[in-house]
Amino acid sequence: MKRRLARLSSAVVMATLLAMASQSAIAGKLQIDDPWTPEAPPGRMMAGFMTLTNHGDVSIELVDAQSPLFERVEIHTMIMDDGVMRMRRLEQLTIEPGQSVALEPGGKHLMLMRPRESLAEGDEIPITLIDSNEDRHELISTVRPRATR
Repeated sequence: MKRRLARLSSAVVMATLLAMASQSAIAGKLQIDDPWTPEAPPGRMMAGFMTLTNHGDVSIELVDAQSPLFERVEIHTMIMDDGVMRMRRLEQLTIEPGQSVALEPGGKHLMLMRPRESLAEGDEIPITLIDSNEDRHELISTVRPRATR
């Protein structure tokens, strides 16, 4: 009986240590939720939307993005310019510790430029977000019909 309790106690301690180690590994990473891309006519630019959350204790500054399915990927925002909404490229997108940033229609978003192939509803787009420390944050964006989110 004592041996069983000793083994059980050791197992509980080990499980606790593993849980703590995995939480600290997650804490420094960028969480990416619900990445999606609205369907577009073949050959046209596409957009990327998602929510980015920084669970770390330092700012994350995204400075670049890539996808093997597009010639270029840029981080953009929408601004009002003389009464007209216009897209502007952002040199960096900062996510402060404990904060979330939504990439959404009509606001900040990814521009997926010059597709290398036609993409349709249900297709998956691999995208890599790159931060100022050159850390790479991989995600898969799913193509959805334009009218739904």
